[in-house]
Amino acid sequence: MPSQKLLMLPMILALISSPAMAADNPGSHQHGHAELQLAFNGNQVDLLLISPAGNILGFEHRPRTEEEQQIADKAIGWLGETPLINTAELTCTVNGGTVQNEVANEHHHDHSDEAQHADIEVTQTLTCPGLDKSAALTTPLTTQFPRMEHLDVAWAGPDGQGATRLNHGEHSFRLER
Repeated sequence: MPSQKLLMLPMILALISSPAMAADNPGSHQHGHAELQLAFNGNQVDLLLISPAGNILGFEHRPRTEEEQQIADKAIGWLGETPLINTAELTCTVNGGTVQNEVANEHHHDHSDEAQHADIEVTQTLTCPGLDKSAALTTPLTTQFPRMEHLDVAWAGPDGQGATRLNHGEHSFRLER
């Protein structure tokens, strides 16, 4: 019988490859929309958030003012430290993750191309005691970032898969396992 880790491998590989596919598909960048993908294994969750930087920062260019730099620093810090999903009992903790931010990267940016699109991608590995018994989860994303009008959430795990869409201000969703 295959181990749980081997069963999770295809889901994790799908999560890892999604940013590359999104980068090759300029139509995937929609202001107001973001995607959250979750892979469950017992009390562990691997997640990927992909969002236009404008949803999170309010702009998609390198910070030009001290205020914009503070907005970017605060948002990037929050995304790195805050569990992007949680149980009703708030038991999830961030074990590791990354925040990839095209806006604040140190590469050359041509300010003459104001139509450029920039995304923020967040990966997190969470430990959530009691997750395997939770029927509903919450996310702070749709209340933390007012420009995020729609959050498409998709999940997969040993007990099945599902998807839903949260609108601005909606913060909980039921797992259809």
